[in-house]
Amino acid sequence: MEIQATGTGRIPDGITMRRVLKRLAGIVLIPFTRWYLSKERPYNKAGLQLRVLPGVFHPGLFSSTTLLLEFLDEQDLKDNTLLELGCGTGLLSIAAARKGARVTASDINPAAIENTRINADENNVHLEMVISDLFTDLPSSSFDWILINPPYYAKKPVNDADLAWYCGENFEYFEKLFTQLKFYRDSKIIMVLTLECDLQRIQAIADKNGFRLEGIREKKSLFDGKNLLYQIRPKN
Repeated sequence: MEIQATGTGRIPDGITMRRVLKRLAGIVLIPFTRWYLSKERPYNKAGLQLRVLPGVFHPGLFSSTTLLLEFLDEQDLKDNTLLELGCGTGLLSIAAARKGARVTASDINPAAIENTRINADENNVHLEMVISDLFTDLPSSSFDWILINPPYYAKKPVNDADLAWYCGENFEYFEKLFTQLKFYRDSKIIMVLTLECDLQRIQAIADKNGFRLEGIREKKSLFDGKNLLYQIRPKN
């Protein structure tokens, strides 16, 4: 079941609407979010009290993080190793650690790692934290779980804050991600995407690297459309 959230085994319908939403995000949502995040904001979720520093992705403005959090809450993570790629504020990493996982939180943005450190300390949770471009600077290790909330807008990032939004004009983020995931084929790899991103392009990159994207759930939101949760599996 590849790239599906409808059970039909194909890309979900609504290509035209997806393009409209994608354009709307570029014109309205991203600039508004940047303005809102120009100063520190408090955020409370799942019994955690967080601070969102300027330049760090806010987990409460879009439903993608909530979808991952709801999935995570249903899993038995005790004594499991878990890696969050692109940890942002650290919400998912902290939630996983509270469920007994041994967590590594990584992000390419130093501000996100500092934000995660602050929130982990304030919520009395221990995390391993690494500044890393995907797996590049991570210590050699295996993980039971890998969580990914990726950037998916096809535009070149020009600063650290952009890295939470833009995957590069030619989807360089996903090219690098799936190339490196070859070394983590035994992990349970969970990634959230949205109907408004180029699902076909991402599937093609996964496919050429020997992976398939299996839809496991979805979540609709009036604000940011439909988010889709996938498990990334080896094709054979």
